[in-house]
Amino acid sequence: MRRTKQQDGFWVAPEVPGLELHRAAYTRWTFPKHSHDAFSLCAYDAGAESLYLQGQRVVASVGSFLVVPPGEMHEGREADSSVGWAYRILYIPPSLLIRAAEETGAPPGTLPGFVSPVLQDAALLERFTVTFDALKGGGVSRLEREERLLGLLVALLRRHAGLPHRQRAIPCARGVKRARELLESHPTRNLSLEMLARVAGLSPWHLVRAFHRQFGQTPQVFQRSLRLRLAQELLAGALPMAEVALAAGFTDQSHLIKHFGRTLGVTPGEYRAAAHAGRGPRKHVQSRAPAHP
Repeated sequence: MRRTKQQDGFWVAPEVPGLELHRAAYTRWTFPKHSHDAFSLCAYDAGAESLYLQGQRVVASVGSFLVVPPGEMHEGREADSSVGWAYRILYIPPSLLIRAAEETGAPPGTLPGFVSPVLQDAALLERFTVTFDALKGGGVSRLEREERLLGLLVALLRRHAGLPHRQRAIPCARGVKRARELLESHPTRNLSLEMLARVAGLSPWHLVRAFHRQFGQTPQVFQRSLRLRLAQELLAGALPMAEVALAAGFTDQSHLIKHFGRTLGVTPGEYRAAAHAGRGPRKHVQSRAPAHP
């Protein structure tokens, strides 16, 4: 049996206790019967794995998902020994899955199940990839990681667990305004979605949706806009680029360069040169929503 080491990776998300990420590729490999304490969401990137799960033999192949409930005994091996398989896994604590189920309108404490352990969903796979990369990388804010993870789980449950899609008619304008004011007062602070939701008096996913409805963007996008605006102000000064990035709330200089160029269409260096030379109109990031009655 052989494991393709160069594809391996294991990450822990410190802000979400129990959340782990794994990427691996295997050929001629057999997993004995075992279970996990967490909910396993596996996305297959190559080949196929044959598993005995929930009393049946199933095959998860490239482009598909495998969902394994916590405590579920299973065993697996390559479906084709000449090919093997490669996958990425999110190990999700049950409490987080229960929380996501409650956001869909499920009764409190519901640990959802799935009709089939193998799922086909190209749109969800794209969302999984963006979320996985955000969680394992250091180049995005905590708020963005939490938003993407909760959004992925809510979409998974609504589309494949048969849970209701129920809109909650909760007055939220004032609560959302309080959350926005907190972001504006502390643009560089590593605020969590839970903290913003608590200030707003809403559940985390309800806050994300209500914030978007009211201001046209999610909290993490609004936060990034505030940080970019601060970076513009700092770039007009003499602070070194790496220090500008940290002072504006970005993880590092490459994180600043990535979002600055994507949003404003110029690099921080180009912006700094123009600002110092006094050439041309200065671009600004729109971070304040239009006034609402």
